[in-house]
Amino acid sequence: MTDPTGPPPAGWNQGGWSTTGASPDGGKAPVGDAEHPETAQYPGAGHHPGAGQLPGAGQYPETALYPGAGQYPGAGQYPGAGQYPGPGQYPAGPQAAGPYPGSPYGGEQYGRDPGAYGPGQAGWNPAYGGAPAPAPGRGRRTGIIVAAVVASVAIVAAVVVVVLLNRAPDPDTPVARGASTAALAIPDNTPGGATSTITLTGDATVGRIDVVLDLQHRFPREITGVLTSPAGRQAVVFPRSDTAGRVTLSTTQPSSPLLNLQGGPVAGDWALTLSDEVSADPGTLNSWEIVVYPAAADAPVPSAAPATGSSAPGLAIPDDDDLLGVTDVVDLGGYGTVDRVAVDVTIAHGISSDLRVELRSPLGRTVVLTEREAGLSSGGTITLSLDSSAPGSPLAPLVGEPLAGPWRLRVLDAVIVDTGTLQDWSVTVNG
Repeated sequence: MTDPTGPPPAGWNQGGWSTTGASPDGGKAPVGDAEHPETAQYPGAGHHPGAGQLPGAGQYPETALYPGAGQYPGAGQYPGAGQYPGPGQYPAGPQAAGPYPGSPYGGEQYGRDPGAYGPGQAGWNPAYGGAPAPAPGRGRRTGIIVAAVVASVAIVAAVVVVVLLNRAPDPDTPVARGASTAALAIPDNTPGGATSTITLTGDATVGRIDVVLDLQHRFPREITGVLTSPAGRQAVVFPRSDTAGRVTLSTTQPSSPLLNLQGGPVAGDWALTLSDEVSADPGTLNSWEIVVYPAAADAPVPSAAPATGSSAPGLAIPDDDDLLGVTDVVDLGGYGTVDRVAVDVTIAHGISSDLRVELRSPLGRTVVLTEREAGLSSGGTITLSLDSSAPGSPLAPLVGEPLAGPWRLRVLDAVIVDTGTLQDWSVTVNG
């Protein structure tokens, strides 16, 4: 058997038969030119048994190079259904499925003519006449790579967006600020006072708060200023202070009343109410501003804690004075509102029926602890111990108010002859 990839043996032509020697028909002159058998075939039995070496109208008939089921139809030199696809020289196996694409054993060289080499094997590309489909070209590989890169970039971008959306706000960067520059008149001797509102926006929880007030009043000790947050929490930002003008407050200050506003939402109305409950002099709020910072991601949730303060002023109580008396202040700081409040007072005085004792909360509410009540003095000392949880306690109205700020105790002696001294006192909230 000849090697289809090498040169034909001497005396053999490309078709696989001898050009010399006896003719296939037993020495009879062939039909056509014996020197050029390609111009006429040997229709009878001979060198290539079967139905003739190349049946048809010539070596290269018009309808196909080799009509029939392959290059060598029948049981010729390469029996089977074609040169290589069937059980011919190279039976079914690795070579049958396009052994060497692009070489003389398969692929493009023998695949350009769909009818030249018979039916292709399963999975072969008919466009290549039974040869295997070519491997993806550079353009297809480039497209796959580009698509993968685009998908990777999209995934990275999505991750970055998620990280940015979920990043905790910076507690050192303001999340909202607002200001009111319209002058607001503070009505005289009006408990409800007047209110100015600033509306803030921002999807965050309140952390640090800075507030600046600019107000005018001849007697600022008559004014109480209360700031209410969108959550309804209150802070006394101007508790009858001695001086007015420009006032700056911040939660960074120790015992700041603004601490009670932490933990709530930033967005909403922040209302500043100023009231003057003493007649004679009106006042004006020139302007005010507020800056809010977000709470840190790891900031603990604010919770109310007990607060207590005490003082031992030893102040002399003016005799026969029912207007001013003597006042002492204890400042409490912290977060929360009053759930329970207790007050203890010690006064040196021989006649308790001469005295009136008042407690004023940071919010400006005044309650009377005792008023000209006889029989409280023992050995020249009057001792008061009151608790808001007791039935009928005068301290009960203070429950629910903000605990942070100045708590004021005032003692008046409206009867002449006997004098006394405010020795000490204390206030405990939620203790």
